[in-house]
Amino acid sequence: MMSKHKPVAASMALFEAESRKPILPPLEEDILEDYYDEMELIGFCVTGTLFDLTKSDYRGDMPARELHLHEGKIVRVVGDFVCEKFVKTKRGDLMKFGTFLDAEGRFFDTVHFPQSLAKYSLREAGVYLVEGKVVLEYGCPSVEVIRCAKMPLKPDPRSE
Repeated sequence: MMSKHKPVAASMALFEAESRKPILPPLEEDILEDYYDEMELIGFCVTGTLFDLTKSDYRGDMPARELHLHEGKIVRVVGDFVCEKFVKTKRGDLMKFGTFLDAEGRFFDTVHFPQSLAKYSLREAGVYLVEGKVVLEYGCPSVEVIRCAKMPLKPDPRSE
C-alpha cells in the first residue's frame, strides 16, 4: 500500500519563514564607566587602578621606593589607603598607623600623631595626598603626617 502523505522534505517549506537579522546600534564604551562599575560591583578596579579615577594626575614628589633617600625631609606622597591601626599614646591620646599603596603598587607607611589625626583623619578608603616628614626606623621609611586629604575623583559618568 502506498502512503498518501507527501515526503517530509517537501512539507518543510510550510514552516520556513523569512527572517531578517537585527541591526544593533553601535555600542558606546567608556573606560571611566567600567572603573565605576567595577568599584560598585566588586569594590576595586580590575581594568585600572583607583589612581585612574582621580581628577589630578599628581602622584607626589616621589614614589614609595625612594622615600628612604629623603630621611628628615618634608615630602608629599600619594597613596591608596589600605588599612589602619589605632593605638593610644602614654597619655591616652589616640594616634594611628596607616598603610598605603602608591601608583607603582608599592607599600608605604604613615604615622598619624594625635595633633595631626585630630585635624586630618583618614575617614574611608580612597586615594590620599599625604604631606609629612620621612623617618627611618630599622631601615624602613615611614611618613610622619603633617597633613593629608582625600583626592577628589572624576565624576561618575553613569549618573550624568
